[in-house]
Amino acid sequence: MEAATRDFHLLDTSGAVRAGYHLHNWSGSPLGSPDQWDPALRNAVSVILESEFPMVIAWGPRLIMLYNAAYISLLDGRHPSTLGAPITEVWPEQWPGMKPLVDRALGGHSTYGEDVPHTIRRAGKPYHGWFTLAYSPVRDGAGTVRGVLCVISETTPRVQLERRHAVQLQVVDSLRRLHHPSDIVECACAMLGRHLELDHACYVEGDGTGAGFEVVHDWARDGAAALAGRRARIKDFGPAALALLRTGAPLAIRDTTTDPRLPQHGERYAAAGARAILALPRLRRGQLQAALVGYATSARGWDEEECKLAADIAERSWDALDRMSAEQALRNAVARQTTLLDMNEFRLELADLLRRLDDPAQIFVQTSAMLGRFLQASRVLYGDYDADRQLLTFHSNYTDGIVTDLNGTFPAHLFGAANFSALTQGTTWVASDVQRDPRTGGPDTWPTYASLQIRSCVVVPVHRNGALTTCMFIHDNLPRVWSADIVRLMEDVAERSWSALERVRAEEALRLADRRKDEFLAMLAHELRNPLAPISAAAQLLNMGPPDGARVERTSAIIARQVAHMTGLIDDLLDVSRVTRGLVVLARDQVDLRHVIDDAVEQVRPLIEARRHQLTLQLAPEIGPVFVQGDPKRLIQVIANLLNNAAKYTHEGGKLAVWMGATPDHVLVSVKDDGIGIAADLLPTVFDLFSQAERTPDRSQGGLGLGLALVKSLVELHGGMVTASSEGRNMGTEFTVRLPRLQASIAAAGAALPPPAAASEGAQGLKLMLVDDNEDAAMTLGLLLESCGHTVTVVHDPLEALVRAGDERFDVFLLDIGLPGMSGVELARRLRKLPGQDGAVLMAISGYGQRSDRHDAEEAGFDRYFVKPVDAEELMQALGAVTAKR
Repeated sequence: MEAATRDFHLLDTSGAVRAGYHLHNWSGSPLGSPDQWDPALRNAVSVILESEFPMVIAWGPRLIMLYNAAYISLLDGRHPSTLGAPITEVWPEQWPGMKPLVDRALGGHSTYGEDVPHTIRRAGKPYHGWFTLAYSPVRDGAGTVRGVLCVISETTPRVQLERRHAVQLQVVDSLRRLHHPSDIVECACAMLGRHLELDHACYVEGDGTGAGFEVVHDWARDGAAALAGRRARIKDFGPAALALLRTGAPLAIRDTTTDPRLPQHGERYAAAGARAILALPRLRRGQLQAALVGYATSARGWDEEECKLAADIAERSWDALDRMSAEQALRNAVARQTTLLDMNEFRLELADLLRRLDDPAQIFVQTSAMLGRFLQASRVLYGDYDADRQLLTFHSNYTDGIVTDLNGTFPAHLFGAANFSALTQGTTWVASDVQRDPRTGGPDTWPTYASLQIRSCVVVPVHRNGALTTCMFIHDNLPRVWSADIVRLMEDVAERSWSALERVRAEEALRLADRRKDEFLAMLAHELRNPLAPISAAAQLLNMGPPDGARVERTSAIIARQVAHMTGLIDDLLDVSRVTRGLVVLARDQVDLRHVIDDAVEQVRPLIEARRHQLTLQLAPEIGPVFVQGDPKRLIQVIANLLNNAAKYTHEGGKLAVWMGATPDHVLVSVKDDGIGIAADLLPTVFDLFSQAERTPDRSQGGLGLGLALVKSLVELHGGMVTASSEGRNMGTEFTVRLPRLQASIAAAGAALPPPAAASEGAQGLKLMLVDDNEDAAMTLGLLLESCGHTVTVVHDPLEALVRAGDERFDVFLLDIGLPGMSGVELARRLRKLPGQDGAVLMAISGYGQRSDRHDAEEAGFDRYFVKPVDAEELMQALGAVTAKR
């Protein structure tokens, strides 16, 4: 075939080239050379060369293609090899759709096709486009149809825009009717999957840690396995892919096995059915929050139009979710305001109710009912918590009539031991669905909750003195979300109820204390009058008739006994006062408790023998010495008080028992009797100040009833505790003291205390000055001192004492503290400054026995301090010590 090339140009009137047509190797073609063409063909070619629309002529039996320059762009680089080739060979894949149109045109009928989809190749890639095609017959000079003229207009941009608008309208219309976030997500996934013909379309959310995400919803085509619930790590996308997603731009991956942005994880994605991925991120406040993700099981290129369409679906879905969130937030805000108003009104009603109630039981009952009705809960009740025994005692039930009351005592572990461990920390325990909650849904706890028809629950702990004492329980028989405001309301009700209970108890305690105080003062007056009567009578006897030795001896003994009795009463009062105010300073000696018990028994033995009681000691000799750390004098006082109490309140000839036992950490001492016992209603207050059991009208037992209060305070100062138990009236009483045991060597513990200094004999010849404004007291004490051989000068005025001391030298000054015009403390300071008196011994004699009084006396220079009435033996010992130093 002869090679030849001809150029045909269609020139305009100015001679400029309008269009060009370059032909190759036409000399041997089926059409022959252009100058041999049929005039109709030449005219048609001239027309298409002039057109700017893509145009093609299919001529002759083989439908040889002739086309203009605008058509070349549709051939994707195959021009010029396609020029002169049969159309069936140029478009083999399109020919089945083109043939009916071409046949109709060859039959002499024009054909028109609008927005016909065709897949062509552009830039070496498949391109899905839409075209408007007009097929017209081309006739020769005789009118015979020899070919087909096709005028082509690409409508891809318009069709894509219209499709996008249609999808947008569909998305908007579909999302507008939805009212729940999960419905919006489901709709978005379905539309993305259908319109892009995906295998999966998923909505994924971050797991809250910033390290992973979870598939929340999945649309799958043709029954493919759903991906919902699957989790993955964000870093599996790789830094490059993540950087793109965090800008808000779509991530399009054609093939996960070859994409460099998925290092080391592409094969795993492909194995999971994600060979191609299109991810559309959702950013909120600059953070990657969620994404719509499309998957294809085979490699797939994502064209620009698909990305735009997917982005439209995603953006409108995000907008719908934001709108839904805003609407929900508005509804929540309105509902919260309404709820807050209702709760404030509820709080006012609660305050009014608690102000009126003065019965502790009714406080719990009525607040439970009020809260239960307000919350429309199934059950509201309180439970007292025993931490030592891990027990719960329920009471004060409110129920809605569907569930049953919950009363009685239950082991705490039935409701989850770990849950009560959290409550002891002071944190309110909330469960929206008990069955699904890992803290309560296990086989050890859920059966208990199920049997009690508890499906959701709030437990508010009430702490006092650092310990969990009570809980308020709110139950519902259906799953329920408890808002933070409602939980705060529950906490408020629990705290207010308990505060009201404490107020009622405090008011009752004040009333009881006031009543006890009145009873105590009446009893004190009675007890003080009792010894005053014989003292007064004895004084009158001494004034009657001539002195009689026997009568003086008897009356002196009476006076001494009654003074000792009054001194004991006053000492009890002072002891209780000092202990309750924390003014007692305990010694911290190592004490064998056996010796304490022996000394206490010796103190109380006269009373025991006088009442002919049988005393049994069970001190467990097999355990050896038992040591505690404390003040031996105060410990003896504790045991002696308990023994004295047992002896007084046990009928003559009764039985008393003292038992001692020990554990590795504690020592137990029990004092038991078979006396009148203690009524059950008095047991809880038996150790309270001013509290005592019923007395007989003649008050034969005597005393102020302060002994047990003193025992309790002293035992607690030693780090121990004391308890009382009684079976009831005339069934006896048992008091048990529990003290920390001291582990120490027997030798050190058994070291004997130094014996008290013996009274000095021959304490005679001292020159004494006694200063006291009470003339009777001064005279009787002076006579006593003179009877012991001392020279005594009695002065009633402190100024006179200073004058006498300036003229004479004295060995000892005995000064009353409460002197008129000048206190004994000030007098002592001045005496110390007088010449010649610097070596004198100053002794205070005072009715004040407080520690502060003793401290002031020591600072003033007193050498000894005596509390009225002065113990004569102790005073004689002190004077004997002065004599011994002379």
